Order: sequence, then structure tokens, then C-alpha cells
Amino acid sequence: MKKSRAIGIYRALSLPALLILTFLFALPLYSTFSLAFSNGLEDIKEVFLSPYSYRLVRFTLIESLLSALISVLLAIPFAVFFSNYDFFFRKTSLALSALSFTIPSILVVLGFVIFYGNSGVLNNLLKDVLNLNESPIRILYSFKAIILAHVYLNFPVAFNLITNGWTSLAKEEEKASYSLKKGRIKTFFFITLAKLKFVIINAFVIIFLFCFSSFSIVMVLGGSPEYSTLESEIYRRAHIMRDYSGASALAIFSFIITTIALLLSSFGRRKEILERKVGELKKIKSKKLKFLASILVIVLLLFILPPLLSILYRSFFDRSGNFSLSSWSTIFTSPSFIRSIINSLIIATAASVLSTFLAESLAIYSVKAKSKIVPIFASLPLATGSVTLGLGFNFLSSRIGVDSIGVDYLLILATHLVISLPFAIRTMLPGAKEIPEKIAYSSYILKKGYLETYIKTERPLLKSYRRKAFIFSFALSLGEVNATLSLAGGKIETLPIQIYRLIGSYNYQSASALGSVLLCIAFIAFLLGEGFKGRRENGIS
Repeated sequence: MKKSRAIGIYRALSLPALLILTFLFALPLYSTFSLAFSNGLEDIKEVFLSPYSYRLVRFTLIESLLSALISVLLAIPFAVFFSNYDFFFRKTSLALSALSFTIPSILVVLGFVIFYGNSGVLNNLLKDVLNLNESPIRILYSFKAIILAHVYLNFPVAFNLITNGWTSLAKEEEKASYSLKKGRIKTFFFITLAKLKFVIINAFVIIFLFCFSSFSIVMVLGGSPEYSTLESEIYRRAHIMRDYSGASALAIFSFIITTIALLLSSFGRRKEILERKVGELKKIKSKKLKFLASILVIVLLLFILPPLLSILYRSFFDRSGNFSLSSWSTIFTSPSFIRSIINSLIIATAASVLSTFLAESLAIYSVKAKSKIVPIFASLPLATGSVTLGLGFNFLSSRIGVDSIGVDYLLILATHLVISLPFAIRTMLPGAKEIPEKIAYSSYILKKGYLETYIKTERPLLKSYRRKAFIFSFALSLGEVNATLSLAGGKIETLPIQIYRLIGSYNYQSASALGSVLLCIAFIAFLLGEGFKGRRENGIS
């Protein structure tokens, strides 16, 4: 009886979050999808039966599956080493790879253009060293560029997820296998990988969903209609062709595919995940292993750092290659740039506070009630591209008929909240699962009420997870391009929107200067999250 009453309290606490999530997600989604039926079933039939739609689906699936597969396969060998051995620079390398959680995709686009471009840093360096007249590396505006950028952005995500999951597994079964004279290879494939399969599958699906709804990477680095995805085509139809019903029909098509992927990833999650134990890491003593550790760290650094550092480097040189501080002076004197920085900070902070507050109540209720439906429902925005969400809010705004900059700000804030909430919940869930039930029972014995128990006893235990959820939500909102561009047509200026426009006009010095500011803000947010990191949990679980 007491347990049911306690769950009732948690349900009541989560009700506002459920109502807000339902309203902010279902309403724009309905607004978008309903337009697909404005001409009866004609647009639905046209999209669902069109060979072009299936070409879009095929290309989107291929680039998403390939990006996710390469990211995971590359991450596993690194995870093998980092999950079993303790060595110099291990923690720094893990922290640096975790920085990818806070790197906006628009910075990946900018970094790739500047570093890997035909006249980029790498090509210029190779031409000088090899004494060449032409650029030896040409990957931009191609399928290779899209895949490489997605892998760059998501390999560290897979690496962190698999490493953290692997490090936390108990090693008793492996030890028993070795004692039975089973080799390391058999033990790895038949025991370790079997225990990690859901961690790996979860990493794969999360990356797949990221890549499936990728927008700025595809739009800029693809650079051709040949490389259009569902998300970029939805944007093109809605904002260039003004074919809203066709865009809505494609959005339905996309939502069905991603929802299936999300449900598959949620199905069959291991119950024993709560029984994990932190495994012991071995100290490296042999010279061969020390050499291998050095190689892995160097490869990791050479993969992650150059595109980011090239952004800062490029901000000090004009189009002629001369040293110049003109872009930096413009940033701090241009009202437009200053406004974009302030807008980004205000929107990201507000969205993060709300997202963390709502995520906490939903996470703790789903754990107390042992509900699988709540986390799945809260994750549904993952199955909806941010362009689709922005489109839905845009349609709602036009139906409301209020043309106000204040309304636009609120709608952008609502969109950012819906986008960041699923990740905030996934960050909070491990913390809610770790709260011992004995603590609550002890509080009840001491005649503490259910609400008092939650506020004074259980909620303080979630402090580190709240901070991580806030930082992660902040980073997502800070770098959001798709929905903001779709919703207000760029009327409300944010840092990513400004950078997107500057890249489009080939003003790479100003784009790099603004990108350096965005990178600095993201890095500070990351340091705050890592500095107060109370538990060894990954950002997406």
C-alpha cells in the first residue's frame, strides 16, 4: 500500500513534465503531419510510391548505417585497450573524446572545410612538404566527406559509450574462461562481446539516429542534390519549393523509419545492467603495451584535434593568407554578432534548465514505477528530425497568427527543449536507477513523508546527474541549427546560424572567429561537466 502511494507521489511530480512533453512534441508533430493530408491522400501516395522518395530513403539509410557501423567498429579496438589498462594520458584521452558530446555539428562542418578543403590546412601543408602544385586530397562535397564528418563526430561517442560500459562490467566470467584454458580471442567473442552487445547496439542506434537526421553536414559537405537525405529534402521542399504538404508527407515517412529504429534499440535492454561492478584496470608494465598505448593516444589526438585547432588558426588569416585580426574586432563591435552570442546563451541556458528539471521527474518516476513506456515516449523526439519539429512549430505560429519576435523566441525555446529533453532523460536515468530503495524505506520508518523523502533524501543523490544533464542539454541547444533555421527562417540570429551563413558566403575567417567563440563556450561547458563529474557514467545511456 505504501509503495503504491509513494509511486502516486512520483507520478504526480512527473505529470507536469509528461503534459509539457506531450504538448510541445505532439502538437507540432500533428501540425506537420496534418498538412500531408491537405490534398486528401494524393501527397501521401505520391511520396510513398515515388521512386525518388525511395532513392532518398536508400541514400539516407546507407549513409546513416555506414557512418554508425564505421564509428562502432573503429571504437571497439580503442575500447578494448582503454577498458582494460591504466596508463598515462588515459583519462585525458577519454575526457577529450567526451568533448564530442558538446561539439556542435556546425563546427565539424567548419573544421572539415578549413582542414580538409582543397585549399585547406592539410592540403597546403602537403603541397609544401611534397612540393606539389595541386591539392593531393580532395574529399569535400562528396559522399566520403559526409561519412568522414559523421564518423569524426560520432566515433568518440561510440568510444565513450563502449569504454564506460566495458569498464563497469564484472570480470568473473572472463577469469573463469581463462582458468578453463580458453584463449583471449574466444573469451572476447563469446563472453565479453555477448555481455556488451546491448551497449554496442545502443551506441549504434544512437549514432544512426544522429546521422539519419543530420542536416548541416549533409547540406554543406555533400554540396549536391545527389547526396540529399530525407532531412535535407524536407527542408528544401518546405523552405525553397514551398511544397508544405510534400514536406509533411516525407516527414511522416522519416518518422516511421526512425521510430522503428528507436523501438528496436529500446527492446530487450538488459535487466542485469544494474548489477554492474567496476572492474580493475591493469597497470601497463611491458614496453610493447606502453608503445601501443602511445600509438593509440597519438592516433586519437591526430583524429580529434586538427579540425578544431584549424578553426582557431584560420580566424587569424584573411582570404589572401595574411595575418589579420579584423574578424575578431568585428565580433566584438558588430551588433549582429553580439546579439547572436547573447541569443545563443539565453536560449541554451533556458532550454537546459527546463530540460533538466523535467527530465529528473520523468526519470525517477519511470524507475520507481518500473515503466518502460515513459522512457520510450520521452525518447520519441529522437525519431523526429529537428527540421520537422521546427516546421511544426512554424505551422503552429502561422495558425496562431501572431507575428511577434517574442513568440518566435518562445517557439525556438520550445523546440530546443523538445530536442534536448530525450538526452537529458537518458542522462538522468542511470542516477535514478542507482538510488538504493533502502534509503527511501529508512526515511519512511523515520516518519518522513513521501515528498519530503524525495526532496531531502533522494534528490540530492542526483546532483551530479543533474549537472551532466544540464551541460549536455546546453551543448545541444547551443549548437542547434536545423530547427532554428526552419522555424524563424533565420530571423532570430544565433551563433550556429551566423556561422552557417558565413560558410555559405565563403567568409571563412569570420566564420572561424565566431566558431572559436562557440567552441570556447562549448569547451567551458564541457569542463564544468567534467569538473563536477561525480560518477563514471556516459552522457547517453
